[in-house]
Amino acid sequence: MSGIFYTHPLAKTASNGPSWAHVDAYFPRLQVFANVLLSAYRTQTPEAFSGFQPSWAEAYIVTPETPMTTIGAGISFPTRRDNTVFLTTDHLSFWLQVSNGSSSNPPASASAVGIIYDYAAAARSTLEKAVKYLDLAVHTQDGTVIGTHASVQLDGGPDFDEEETRERLLAEAHAVSGLERDSLVVTRLEHGEQSSGVDFLVDPSTGGAEGSRMGSVEQHPFRG
Repeated sequence: MSGIFYTHPLAKTASNGPSWAHVDAYFPRLQVFANVLLSAYRTQTPEAFSGFQPSWAEAYIVTPETPMTTIGAGISFPTRRDNTVFLTTDHLSFWLQVSNGSSSNPPASASAVGIIYDYAAAARSTLEKAVKYLDLAVHTQDGTVIGTHASVQLDGGPDFDEEETRERLLAEAHAVSGLERDSLVVTRLEHGEQSSGVDFLVDPSTGGAEGSRMGSVEQHPFRG
């Protein structure tokens, strides 16, 4: 093993049921070993305790070789959720999903880190340089964030399509949350601001984020 060439932290807080953060990494075609580690999970039992208040978190990797199933309007989700993979590819995705059960329960928070190693013969002593970023959040019309996404193109890796990425994020949010597509909005964030994992809101009137360290953002509504 030559060493680490890319790593990415993930963090998410869920206050209204399921929520997620995921990262798409694009890099030169390599034989890679990758893993994702769930590093922290925090929740709190409410004072009015009920016997059934599910909350959970999981981290996993999706690659071109991951078995998938199609639900709804052609939305693909993995049927196997691996936290370690070994394959030859030029892209993969790290996922972190968190749920606090429902809006009546206290928030649940989790963090994870995704790491990619290469198996090239030459030794590697530095991380691969990123040449393009795309950070997005999908939220309801009132600003409640359902999920966040980051796309990262590393030096020499294939490019990604921003419109396809936004449409995919919207479709995933619709499938997971059950909310209508025209009630969801995809907002572009300033690079790096979502890494704090704070449970923030997006102000629909300004496109600004509230409840976190984030500043102004660029809004991209979708209409069904």
